[in-house]
Amino acid sequence: MWKSLSGVPIPDVVAAVGELTRDSRVVLHIGTDSQEGSRNTDYVTVIAALTPGHGGRVFYCHKTTTRTKSLAQRLFHEAELSIETAHELSRALAIEITVHVDANEDERHRSSNYVQALAGMVVGNGFRVHLKPDSWCATHVADRLVKSRRSSAA
Repeated sequence: MWKSLSGVPIPDVVAAVGELTRDSRVVLHIGTDSQEGSRNTDYVTVIAALTPGHGGRVFYCHKTTTRTKSLAQRLFHEAELSIETAHELSRALAIEITVHVDANEDERHRSSNYVQALAGMVVGNGFRVHLKPDSWCATHVADRLVKSRRSSAA
């Protein structure tokens, strides 16, 4: 179930985003982040519809799976959830979509081992990609929502 940033359920996120994208200035960004618990992994996917200079709207969807076994598995599942959402929107709306991946090209970070494959996965599906530090939709918006869900569930 998709919700607005204020927590209001959105029964048809494609229609809601479609309404926003009637304004040709609107740009869409999609990102997913995850948070591991002792038994489960929570994933939050975010759609950010921005009108440059005029703010934007955020929608999010939360999913829980059994605990993910590895960083690679978690990162690829995050990208997969974002790509699925991007495909759902792109089938209905004629708008360019940028997918934000929560991986860092800097070799000091473990996620750097997967950057090329993750970026290729996004581009291969026909979407633009942003990586850290430019992947704000995943690394800030989705991150904040997934962490707030985890802390409110504790």
